[in-house]
Amino acid sequence: MGFAYLLEFFVLNLFKAYKYKPKVIKNRSLDNIFGAFLSQSIFVPFTAVYLTITKAGWGTKFLGGIYFTLVEILFLQLGVYKHNWWRTIYTSILIPVYFLLSDWWYYGITQKNVLVRNLSFFLMIMVTETNLFLLLAILRKIRFGWGRYHAWTEHFIITPLYSITFSVFTYFTLKKQNDGWAKIKVLLFDASLYQIFVKTKILKTKIKLIHYILIKGVMVMVYGVYRKWILGEIGFNQSDTN
Repeated sequence: MGFAYLLEFFVLNLFKAYKYKPKVIKNRSLDNIFGAFLSQSIFVPFTAVYLTITKAGWGTKFLGGIYFTLVEILFLQLGVYKHNWWRTIYTSILIPVYFLLSDWWYYGITQKNVLVRNLSFFLMIMVTETNLFLLLAILRKIRFGWGRYHAWTEHFIITPLYSITFSVFTYFTLKKQNDGWAKIKVLLFDASLYQIFVKTKILKTKIKLIHYILIKGVMVMVYGVYRKWILGEIGFNQSDTN
């Protein structure tokens, strides 16, 4: 899911390769991002995980790629999805590659590969942060942008950068020590970053700082749990690589 989000940031948010039109949300920009969320957070990743845990062979993965290709063609015909410069052939190639990455990633986790475990921890934080900000955007509680009017296109370019910045700091802080002081440092960094964006008018918000800190306090506790799941109570040594 994390890799899918990173790909979407460039392909959808920055370079507008395609557009989703599920017509769930009245605002077109939010509707577009919500469609991407359904695809990159649910349908494709869940399928990849299912194929991995069931140890599906290449034949099944190939059929899975065909299935998503046919779904894309159907959505294009129904008008709930539109290509700009994207082509269906890209989907038919990338989906099986994504399934292969899922297999390789799971193998790396089972083998306690240091790189895989560390990247997994970072990506879990980033995905959770991204989803939280998407929810706040849909509820019309926050909007990033430049100038007097903050366009949603600007919001969905700045938000991932904000989430990545926070996730990098959280990753390094909690990786080093997963205690109360480490979590306080994460909250102080986030509150400072939040205030900087508000004071520079890059962020318009209807959330008071104290409420934002309370929300993020809960999230930081969740990230501490992620850390225990992925890295253990006190981390791991290089001897765990193999």
